[in-house]
Amino acid sequence: MTRRFRIAPPSVLAAALVPLLALAACSPAPEEGFEEEQPAATPADADTGAGSAIETDTAQAEIGDAAPDAANAPAGAPGETPCDTEAVQSLIGTQGSETVYAKAMQDAGAKAHRALGPTDMATMDFRPDRLNIDLDADGKITGFRCG
Repeated sequence: MTRRFRIAPPSVLAAALVPLLALAACSPAPEEGFEEEQPAATPADADTGAGSAIETDTAQAEIGDAAPDAANAPAGAPGETPCDTEAVQSLIGTQGSETVYAKAMQDAGAKAHRALGPTDMATMDFRPDRLNIDLDADGKITGFRCG
């Protein structure tokens, strides 16, 4: 017994080919004279993006102004953060409140704080003078981070 294969009707073939042809027409054509940029030889040569902190600080230094963070940085050793989480470890396990947060901020030497629960969203900006207070679902302090 031989099997006979049926070819799909032309309308079905057309319906399948139209999207394929449309996608092919949308693909970008290679540009004349376009060359792909080679990777940077060193991290210092890499393009960090417009307005990045590296470019902004460098540009400010080149025109003679101090870097924006230099004016706000506390006096001390380079690389030293103004936030000390070791000083507030004794508060882990206590119930969070504005009074406890103020004490933690003062003890850590931070200029700002934010309390973050397990489902809270937070921005990804890094501020070395900010104390992040991690809370559990019941509002008890589970840890501290600077940034």
